[in-house]
Amino acid sequence: MNQPPPAPRAACPPYGFTIEPSEVADFRRLLHRADRLVPAFFLCRALPTAVRAVVAAEEGARTDPAAVRHAGQLLRLCRRPEAGERLTAHAVVEATGDYGFRRAVVLRLTLRDAAGAGVAESLTTLTTGPADGQGRLPARPAAAPHGPVLLRWRTRVPGDLADRYARASGDDNPIHTDASAARRAGLPGVVLHGMATLHLAAAGLTDRLLDGDESRWSEVRTRFSRPVRPGDDIEFTVHSCGGGGEGERAGPGPQRGQAMPSARSAQSARTVLGLTASVDGRPVLKDTFFTGVRAVA
Repeated sequence: MNQPPPAPRAACPPYGFTIEPSEVADFRRLLHRADRLVPAFFLCRALPTAVRAVVAAEEGARTDPAAVRHAGQLLRLCRRPEAGERLTAHAVVEATGDYGFRRAVVLRLTLRDAAGAGVAESLTTLTTGPADGQGRLPARPAAAPHGPVLLRWRTRVPGDLADRYARASGDDNPIHTDASAARRAGLPGVVLHGMATLHLAAAGLTDRLLDGDESRWSEVRTRFSRPVRPGDDIEFTVHSCGGGGEGERAGPGPQRGQAMPSARSAQSARTVLGLTASVDGRPVLKDTFFTGVRAVA
């Protein structure tokens, strides 16, 4: 008989996270953004503290930091925070198990404001080493079908983006900045952060379909299927996937812990957009969906 999955456990004690205006400005400059909103992906600056704690607890001193890979990500926003705001991060280990041929940890991070209300939530899948055969992560729900193509474009990855993204995001995994560390991890050289690839996708979609207004989507999810290198040309394609109900099938199943009903209910009557990204015809992002999209042109 299958054993029930273990209950989520705290990854580390809650910790404060301040949205520093200077850091927000640095983050905006990554892709030459000029809007006044705190960029959605800036909130992932809260992740490295929890990731380091999780990796240390799960693998201890055995883990080479260069062996840790970002395999999947969900980011959901309940509301857009403001520069200068102080948030509290609550991180739990949602699950551990084999993910393909790798051992993986699923980390849930919730950001709450001074009143305790949810601001944002992320679900991060990290691989930390070879699979050990002691159980697999639960199967992912089937992805929503892609509908008509709305948009295609190409973006060349700037040669210095990996280094700049490492500084702006706080993600100091050496595979993004140190060629020797990247080769030690079996890579051909420095690779771009998965979140930087997703950031390029979101910026392109927002500029081309949403009049540059990032607040017109409330959730994004993806799987990082292949690394991207500085100088690569990424081809992006955006598809219509219908209403909010289809998008729900694209992501994780019922959520444990505290939900964010205001974000959920707002999504239900809005559009879901599917996105694919490839380099030389090989996918680099899979099962990528932007949910709660308002007024697609």
